[in-house]
Amino acid sequence: MFGILRTLLAINVMLLHIFSVPSLGNYSVSFFFILSGFLMTYISHNTYGYNYKGFKLFWVNRVLRLFPVYWFIFALTILFILVFPKATSTVKAVFIPTSILEWLSNITMIFPEIVPHRFSPRVVPTSWALTNELLFYFLISLGISKTRFRTLIWVGLSIGYYIFTYIFYDIPTYRYSAVFASSLPFSLGALLFWIIDLYKPKAYRFSYVIYIYILFIINAIVTFYMSSLVREISIYINMILAMVLIYCLFNISSDKKLRNFDKKIGMYSYPIYLSHYLVAFFYITFVNIGVLKNSFKMELKALPIYGLMLFVFCYLVVVLIDKKVDKLKNVIKKKHKLKSIRIK
Repeated sequence: MFGILRTLLAINVMLLHIFSVPSLGNYSVSFFFILSGFLMTYISHNTYGYNYKGFKLFWVNRVLRLFPVYWFIFALTILFILVFPKATSTVKAVFIPTSILEWLSNITMIFPEIVPHRFSPRVVPTSWALTNELLFYFLISLGISKTRFRTLIWVGLSIGYYIFTYIFYDIPTYRYSAVFASSLPFSLGALLFWIIDLYKPKAYRFSYVIYIYILFIINAIVTFYMSSLVREISIYINMILAMVLIYCLFNISSDKKLRNFDKKIGMYSYPIYLSHYLVAFFYITFVNIGVLKNSFKMELKALPIYGLMLFVFCYLVVVLIDKKVDKLKNVIKKKHKLKSIRIK
């Protein structure tokens, strides 16, 4: 039951980048990392295991999940830059790679910077976060969260990193988008796996999840207008709210129809996250209503048409790529007799 949540988080990121809704997108990225830390630890324990075969199948699944959609959006963006360079010029990071390193970084989504979003070009601007994701997927697949003890050590080291930045290098970027900054939310997600292992959640009502999500929204947006100290504290409140929401969603009461609906909606999360800049370029070129001067940013009046364009584009991505990849993943799962896990 995490599909709808993932798609809402992706929409939040879009609202930050395209419509300048403050903080919500940043907090949603951290939320994504916590959810990834939990889910990757969960499937490592319950589906793949920690032997060589499990490691290999884990990465086959990850590559199929991440790269076909990304390469499709990457290729379309390259084409768009060539045909409509004016529309893409408003995003500084978006231009065609010129060196082998730049091409390899953009093809693999591994950007060789401590702060990956500082790397240019990034043909798909939001792909910087996948550098962080891939690193911690790798560490989880190697067993960094295999035991409670290892996970607690990981959490402790991650907290130590944050303390270090406050004392020696107090720049918010190093607690958000730097590679090592993602360690804390990922480790908290892994810790949540062990909390659930020890304290099985009861079947919560869906209304509880809605209340927590509303608190998450309020915490992200309202605190943006408060003092820097309050904003800093709200970052950690966000992480706690994310953990509580995942804990409640893990065993939420749901029927088969709701689970199927959740899965279908969840398929839009990754395409929305990756493609909202590309769709903005389409919108600027062919519609251009409510677009701020010399910018890719838009006024809220552009949201209905832009939102419809984004939905149509992502629907095509889901139908043309995601569903076909899902079939291939199911074939691999059956061939290797992997456990089919349903997270309630």
